[in-house]
This record gives sequence, C-alpha cells and structure tokens, in this order.
Amino acid sequence: MKKIMLTVWAIAAVFLLNAQEKFYTEPVNIPVLLSGNFGELRGNHFHMGIDIKTEGRVGVPIHATAAGYISRISIAPTGFGNALYVTHLNGTTSVYAHLLKFRKDIEEYIRSLQYEKETFAIDWELPAGKFPVEKGEMIAQGGNSGSSAGPHLHFEIRDTRTQDAINPLKYNLFNIKDQTPPRVYAVQLYPLGDLSHVAGSVKKKRYQTVAAHGKLHLAGNPVIPVHGQVGFAILSNDFFDESHNQCGIYSAKLTVDGKEVFSYQLDRVPFSKTRYLNSHIDYEGFVASQNRFQKLWRDRGNKLDIYESGRNRGILTIDDQETHEVEITVADFHGNHTRVLFRIKGNPLPLPEKKTPGNLVFRYNEDNSLKNDQVELDCPDGAFYEDFTFNYTSLDKTAGFFSRKHRLHDDKVPIHTALKLRIKAEDLPERLHDKAIIVKTEPATNSKISQGGSYADGWVTTEVRTLGTFAVTVDTIAPRITPLSIRERNALTESSQIRFRISDDLSGIKSYVGKIDGQWALFEYDAKYSLLTYQIDPQRLELKKRHTLELTVTDQCNNQSVYEATFWK
Repeated sequence: MKKIMLTVWAIAAVFLLNAQEKFYTEPVNIPVLLSGNFGELRGNHFHMGIDIKTEGRVGVPIHATAAGYISRISIAPTGFGNALYVTHLNGTTSVYAHLLKFRKDIEEYIRSLQYEKETFAIDWELPAGKFPVEKGEMIAQGGNSGSSAGPHLHFEIRDTRTQDAINPLKYNLFNIKDQTPPRVYAVQLYPLGDLSHVAGSVKKKRYQTVAAHGKLHLAGNPVIPVHGQVGFAILSNDFFDESHNQCGIYSAKLTVDGKEVFSYQLDRVPFSKTRYLNSHIDYEGFVASQNRFQKLWRDRGNKLDIYESGRNRGILTIDDQETHEVEITVADFHGNHTRVLFRIKGNPLPLPEKKTPGNLVFRYNEDNSLKNDQVELDCPDGAFYEDFTFNYTSLDKTAGFFSRKHRLHDDKVPIHTALKLRIKAEDLPERLHDKAIIVKTEPATNSKISQGGSYADGWVTTEVRTLGTFAVTVDTIAPRITPLSIRERNALTESSQIRFRISDDLSGIKSYVGKIDGQWALFEYDAKYSLLTYQIDPQRLELKKRHTLELTVTDQCNNQSVYEATFWK
C-alpha cells in the first residue's frame, strides 16, 4: 500500500509541475507584509524563505498553502522553534516555522511522542497517510518560538527531492505591493593582485553614492585611477512598499564598457551551500564594521550556483591607461532596479609589491595544517575560499588558563568547514581533566567563548569555525537555576504553569530533566530567554494534592545543579 501511494504521488508530481501558479494559496488570511525575503544576508547563511508579519501578535491561524500531507514536525529551543513541513503533489515541500502551537490533533500527537521519548526537542518524520491536509486548511498558529526576534511566520518552499530552498515569490502566490527600488549606499573597489592599486593605494577604497539627475553616481563624481586586478562590491538593501524592514536584493549585475562582467540572481540555494554567504560578502569588512558588502566577483573556493560571469570570475584586469565606463545594476524580484554609474581610468603607478606577515601559505583547495609541540590545527580541503598567508603567534600563559594562548591568524578570514584544533594542556590537575575546554579569547579583555573540547593524553581537542586566539581553561561552575513561579520552594505563584530561568557561565547548557512526583515532565525550553516552562496538564497531573518537583540542569562539562520543591495544585 505504501509503495502504491508513493507511486501515485510521483505520477501526480509530473502533471502538476507546470501548473504551479494556480497550485498555492497564501498561508495566512491577513494582509501579507514581509519583514524578510529570500536570499537576505543573515549570520552565516542566506535567508532561505520569507518572513511574514503576523500583526505583532501570536496565535494567527496558519494554513496549508496547498494540499498534501504533514511529512515532518520539529521542535527545538533555537532555530525554527516549532515547525511543520507539508509535502505536496507537485514535488515541493512548504515549511512553517516559529509557530506557537500546532492544530489540536497534531499537538496531541507530538505531545504524546515527547512524553514517550522523554524529550522536549524532537525532529520527527511522518508517513503520507498520517496527517493529510487540504489547501487552505488550518494547521497551526503563528508564534515567536525558536530564534525568532518577534512574532512572525517564517515560510519556505523547498524542492522535496533535493531539499533546496526556492524563492517563494517565484510561485506568484502573494499579493505584495512593491514599486520601491533597491537602495545602493556605497560601492567599494578592491586591489586584488600583488601589484594592483585603487586610487594609488593597495587597500580597498569606499565611495558613497549620491543621486543626481535621476541616477546614482559616486560622491564627487570621481574618475578613479586603478591598475591591475580589481574587484567591485556593493552595500545594498531592498524594501517593500508597505514595510520598513530592510530586505535583501534579488540580483546584481556589473558591466564595464557596455559588456557584462559579472551577475547573480537569487532563485534557489541548496542548504548545503548556504554558508558560502561568507564568501559572497566582504567577510573581513563585515567583522570590522558589521557592513555586508556583496562582492561582484567570485572567490575560487565559492561553489554557489547563483553566479554568471565572464573571464576571471568577475575580476577586472586593467593594464591600459584608458577611461572605462562602469555600471552596476541592482534589482528586486518585482523588477524595480537601481543603477550606479561611474568611471575608472588605468594608471600604472610604480607601487611596491604587497607584503603580508607570516610565511605559511594556506591553500583553498588543499589540506592545510600547523603543528608544533604546543598546538595542532588541521584544516581540510575546502575550509577556505581563497589562498592566504597564515600568521601564528604563541603568547604566554596567564592566570585562569592551563595552556599558552595561541593566536591562529585572526577571525577576519572566513571558514567554511570546521577545523580540528588540539592544544597542549599545562599544569592541569587530574581532577580537572574532565572539566577542560578550549576557549576563544580576546587577550585585551580576557574574554572567554567556549569552543567545547575533551581531554586525552595531555591534549584538549575540539572543532572551531573561526580563527583567532585560543587557549585551554576549565569550567567547574554548575549552571544556575532561578525559580520564577515557586516561592520559598513550596508555594506556586502562577496557576497554569511553572517557570524557571536557567543559565551557565561558560561551557553552556547540555541538558535538563524536570520530574514531578518522580515522573518525567515536559518542560519547554526557550533558549533566547533562557526560560523553562511546564504547562500544568490535568490529564497527566493529579490535582488537589501536594506534588514534588525536581529539576536537574547539566552543562557541557557535566557540572550539575538540582532544584527541589513541593507545591500544591
């Protein structure tokens, strides 16, 4: 029966692929205003869907955008929070995230599963016949769960087979007003070769844009002298007519002397490639200023499929003394566009060759490593987007640490895949072996950010996703448990719930277990507020009696705190 159903779905998908404009409906019955769009630049990833405002409130009904079946349910304290996945006949899956709660029958199902597995966080796949849904059928309520900064619906459309994220606006299912063109705030020019320069400097040069005669130009309307290999980048955002939120641009194109040199368009991004965002932008500039300049060239190690470019990946080579017309066109999905026009002129100034500190070259397409008797760093092929000269410095051990501090280049170089880091521990007592971790530290402030780790044979080993300064320390302090609705360990101050705030000073929370009357109880965890909440359930809790409560919280170094109380309910 299962094989027959899957075959029917596969056949139906073939016939429906060409009728997608009529296939979907909006997932909410309120005016659709976006606070985030597809491809918007986020922390280490592209935004893979759209964010629909829910009028600043939770509880807004969420509807299936098309007929299908609920194929996956996930609950987590971070990320998507409460999320539903609906698989459709046309080969796509719609995703609904940051939900308050699911429809009653779905809610009861997942609640039973949580109690069966004794876990709050869950990621569960379902068969096609379990929860079939019709187009427009209510499936959940909008919320603010997970890593959400306010009530909204995060909505995605994915290719079911590959799980690639597809721009939902391509399906023409939203009535969105948009006649507002993108804004381009600045253009940046980069000398990329050893003998290259921009305006007589071997450093990048930023130019603000100004409007004149209905067009954008660079402030002062300069003719910029350049030589050698040169790259361009833009600081740009998009906006919708009825929303003031900054969103991402849809496409960008670079032309020089009327010929297209480089372009990209954000229609589809695989989840496996979303971290290439760190190569798509000027990452060094972002670390320094939090501004995300989008490059109009592609690094050699950048494997995103969104680019079209001519020779040399969009890098322009100027070896003449001619004036060249440069045009950058930025557009949104609805066809609104902004053009920036300016000129560059070849000028072969006699400049000294760039000198970069360090003598160890790390290649983007090779395994790279640093090894000595105090530290080992292993970097797999593909960890970097371009070659660079690696700089290492050993610093003295200071109070609170059990190793030297190792400055492994700096955190301005983006990392694509995790690097294996081992540091030799010094003067670490045996009783603290299981409490040892590696931290990233800023020597000037002595700040510590845990990178995790485990001790073996005198070394502490972990994986890191940035470069910087690292050392070994220990975490011996247990997590903190602060009751919010139990007074003096015996009086319940809230009628419908029990709440705690939990935190840890260094290694981070690993797990928590709440028990009422000796039985596991479902405490929901909201990591952004460090909040644990138990909703009193009359079906699982006998009322009109005194109950015992025990909450155990454990950090990543297995330090443990226990809170015990009694309460009447």
